[in-house]
Amino acid sequence: MLTLTTDEYERARGFVQEFLDQTPEDGPAGFECVYRSHDFAGSRIVLRVRGARRDYALKVDTESPGTGRLRDEFDMLGKLTAHFARYESAGVVDPVYISPGDAFFVTQFIDRPTAADLIHNSPDDDQIGRIYRRAGSWLNDLHSFQPIKTYSFRPSWMVDKLQALLGLVPDTVQPWGQKMVQHLTHEAAQLKGITDLLIHAHGDFHSQNLIVGQGEMIGLDLTEAREKLAVYDIVDFLKSDIFRDGTEDQIDQSGILKTNKDMFFRKYRHPIQMDVLDMCMRARLVMDWLDLWRLDRSCSEYESFRRDRLNLRLQAVYE
Repeated sequence: MLTLTTDEYERARGFVQEFLDQTPEDGPAGFECVYRSHDFAGSRIVLRVRGARRDYALKVDTESPGTGRLRDEFDMLGKLTAHFARYESAGVVDPVYISPGDAFFVTQFIDRPTAADLIHNSPDDDQIGRIYRRAGSWLNDLHSFQPIKTYSFRPSWMVDKLQALLGLVPDTVQPWGQKMVQHLTHEAAQLKGITDLLIHAHGDFHSQNLIVGQGEMIGLDLTEAREKLAVYDIVDFLKSDIFRDGTEDQIDQSGILKTNKDMFFRKYRHPIQMDVLDMCMRARLVMDWLDLWRLDRSCSEYESFRRDRLNLRLQAVYE
């Protein structure tokens, strides 16, 4: 349970009461903070509301009344609930209530592990392979939500970001970083303009945003949903693979374990450009590694561990 300030607690209590007034059959309920945004710590939290009949997730964004962020996500959850109704093993969290003031909404709370929980902690490689296969299936279904278009791959933003990050790291990191960035810059020039799939994307499809249910995968946190290239959603999820152990000969050219990547694509069947995916995957790993070396940040124990895991994969690809 995460700590709330006095003001946050009073605000949260008011939000919970507003929701309960709409669902009186649940009676009085306790609540606790289960998530606080790292980048928007002062405005975005998630509460677990413990009702008499079931638990709920209450998502708060105090800036949403001005941005429309939560209203857009709530509406999207409603549309996707209808879309996923045709699939037996895929879904999204059920939207329950949105405040007229747009500062919070409520969904079902699912007390199950996320894909990240298992990928980080399970000793069973076969189980993790199945997680990647099921994640590929879920994303395949999401990417079928709207008609697929095509779009020219434009990687200049990645090159710009890599170059910017390279200027923020210690001198001791520069040579290794420069080698990788130069390689990626050359690749980007070769792949620029290739036609790839433009789809309705999750927008933030990391492994914490997919719940492993009993026979079902359930997506959440669709605030960044929009049109973008399909490969970016795939990269977001596959990068969690760095926390799995493997020898260099088990890692493919993207920096991901061959087995888990293959399992993902057993059920993800939209025809993406694999060369584009592999380049984007490597670029993401390098970006994350450089970001964790920035001179203007200090790493937590977990972030240092993550940086080391990224380095292992990058050594397998670039050395």
